Amino acid sequence: MQKRLRIPLIVLGSLLGLLILLWLGLALYIRHNKADILQQISDRLNDRLHGGTLLIKDMEPSLVRSFPNVSVALEGVSIKDSLWNTHQHQLLEVARIFVKVNTFSLLRKQLDVRQITLEKGSIYLFTDSTGYSNTSILKRNTSAGAEKNRNGKGADITRLQLSDIRFVIENQQKHKLFSFDIASLKGSFRNNDSGWVCNMNTSLRVRSLAFNTEKGSYLKDKPLQTALEIRYNRARKTLDIPQQALRIGGQTISVGASFSFGEQPRPFTLHIIADQIPLRLAASLLTPRISSKLDSINMENPLDAEARLSGHMQPGDKPSVYVTWKTKDNVVTTKGMELQQCSFAGSFSNEWMAGEPRVDENSVISFYGLKAKLYSLPVSADTVRITNLKHPTLTGYFRSAFPLTDLNEAQGEDGVFRFTGGTAVAALYYKGGITAGDTILPYLKGTVALKEGEMEYTPRNLQFSGCHALLAFNGQDLFLQDITIRTRKSNLQMEGSVRNITRLYFSAPEKLELDWKVRSTGIDLDEFRSFLGKRKQGKRARAVANRRNMSRIASQLDVMLNSCNINMDVLLDKLTYGNFTAQQVRAALSLKESDIHLQGVSFSHAGGNINMKGTMTQDGINNRFKVNADIKNVQVDQLFHAFDNFGMQSLGAKNLKGVFSATAAVSGNIKDNGKMAPQSIYGTLAFNLRNGALIHFAPLENIGGLIFRGRNLDNITFENLKNTLTLQGNKIIIPPMQINSSALYMDVSGVYAITKGTDMYITVPLRNPKRDEDIVDKEEKKNRRRKGIVLHLHATDGEDGKVKIRLGGKKDKAEGAEM
Repeated sequence: MQKRLRIPLIVLGSLLGLLILLWLGLALYIRHNKADILQQISDRLNDRLHGGTLLIKDMEPSLVRSFPNVSVALEGVSIKDSLWNTHQHQLLEVARIFVKVNTFSLLRKQLDVRQITLEKGSIYLFTDSTGYSNTSILKRNTSAGAEKNRNGKGADITRLQLSDIRFVIENQQKHKLFSFDIASLKGSFRNNDSGWVCNMNTSLRVRSLAFNTEKGSYLKDKPLQTALEIRYNRARKTLDIPQQALRIGGQTISVGASFSFGEQPRPFTLHIIADQIPLRLAASLLTPRISSKLDSINMENPLDAEARLSGHMQPGDKPSVYVTWKTKDNVVTTKGMELQQCSFAGSFSNEWMAGEPRVDENSVISFYGLKAKLYSLPVSADTVRITNLKHPTLTGYFRSAFPLTDLNEAQGEDGVFRFTGGTAVAALYYKGGITAGDTILPYLKGTVALKEGEMEYTPRNLQFSGCHALLAFNGQDLFLQDITIRTRKSNLQMEGSVRNITRLYFSAPEKLELDWKVRSTGIDLDEFRSFLGKRKQGKRARAVANRRNMSRIASQLDVMLNSCNINMDVLLDKLTYGNFTAQQVRAALSLKESDIHLQGVSFSHAGGNINMKGTMTQDGINNRFKVNADIKNVQVDQLFHAFDNFGMQSLGAKNLKGVFSATAAVSGNIKDNGKMAPQSIYGTLAFNLRNGALIHFAPLENIGGLIFRGRNLDNITFENLKNTLTLQGNKIIIPPMQINSSALYMDVSGVYAITKGTDMYITVPLRNPKRDEDIVDKEEKKNRRRKGIVLHLHATDGEDGKVKIRLGGKKDKAEGAEM
């Protein structure tokens, strides 16, 4: 067995040794004939040059690289055209070239080059703005000798390898720049009847793929790995890259291309298919001008995309770009909003209007079959378009239907309204800008309908139920129609309009005007007392930080309602506020950001009528008001009861009877709980009290017990009493006033203090008015009231805080016992 193996091994070893000796001999032959072989290589390469300069610094055999063939290493190889000094771009400049030759061709003293390998250098194909190219030196020499040489000598180069080579095609005339850093490339060429086929395996980085340098590069700085096949057809003069897989930026992408060199202008097409590609990566494969339009959009999940580029390789040509994509159940985030469970198809084109220039103004982004949840609310749209990417305009018809309770999650903790029931249906067409600071006027048309809503207005802690509303947008304006709401004690029917809301909602809400009509069969203003206090503040910092949350829109609604000017026309059958009740209320008022202007208010109260005008400035704790009022034929006891006795302690509704008329011009403060601030009223009150009565007024009852025994001071009546009082907070200034009553005559003047500071002078004739009841003559009656004893009294504060009455007039020192 060992003997049988020994003979073949000896033969094989002998052949191998012979081959090695032969190969070494050839290497020695190459080294010995170095100059001659170098000349052959130079002649062979120069045969393909015309008018250029080839430089090879040195040549050495490479013994191991291509065994059993022989490789020749050419060191420091460069090729320059005749205009290199002008443009400074060498056609070829490499550290070394390995030329693999057919071993046996050397024995025939012929050079049969099978493979060329270029290492560490650059290939630069340059065309200047005039159309001159440094590749002109590669034109074939058509001389007879050259033709004979090509037909008689060895085979064409069939293999090419590149290692660490920068490959550039720059065409300044056509504004094109293709630049690649080739880490490795192995290619083979096969001739066929129609042309040739090139197969290559390569790993490179795309530095530039600019079909128009003014627009930027595709695949900028992207690594690329592929096993690529390229076909050239001599008859049609077309270079085709069949659709095949490339690895770009770690993503598998299918690419195909075609370039025609026969037609004029020379057309090209590029077809890219990318399944499940992240949006960020897909955008980065496009030019910066296109990808920048997608900077504000983010997608959590990848999408399927396909792109087609077509154009002509000529100066100024801008290729047509058409990109399509689709995704399902994605999360899409853009400025200010987040689309969840988002599914849609879409496209991009830089030639929306056929035949028009392919520029940003003629570009369009389209979305089809959009279904998503916006702020947790379902939204759908058949077609949405973004046109004119220089000044982007979005158009689309959007639809949605959802329970109102879904708005609670959408608003977050800062929601203006908290919903517990009801539904909403929206159908809106929008056209407007999408970038901050643009000047495109937004256009919004459609309706939002609310039905059976139940909610709380959280800034004021107000509960509403039975809410119905139709919000109709008509371009720039909003019309609020058929609005009905109920509270526990009130019901409202309203309608209104807001002009220019789409233009001013975010930019200048304080310039908005809300015209508002309110109708009701009954309103209890106690339920709305919270409007006098400070509004509850949401977590504004969180709302600003989290732009994905709908709190931005909801908070802006709150800002609008608080900042805009509201013009109200009010018609109420009944209105109550604390002890106050009014019927047939008519009011025209305007609400500014911090002011309420009562332009005209009229109502029936306590058997009479009241007309008012005035203002209120809201400041939360103290709300300052100024009112001019005309009061006619009001029952005075009901009036005092309605206004909590105007803050007076000694004189109240239970002490008064009569028909009261007055003209008032007063100012004061109302607290945030709706109560009148004590001692805050200033102004004048000109009043007339007819058929009046003073009942159980303690100061007079005290006097009667000492001086007017036998007279009824518990119920003092008088026919007519009038005066003009000056109100100064704690004090009421009473000009001299003559009182003729059923129990006594009295002249009063001075200061009545609501708390401390009373300083009143009272003149009381002791004559009993009963004795003058039969006197008809007014002058005689006036003279008689002064006959007899007249007491001069001085009312001041006592030590216990109660009003005390002493004897003494204005010029007399007070004297006598307390009464």
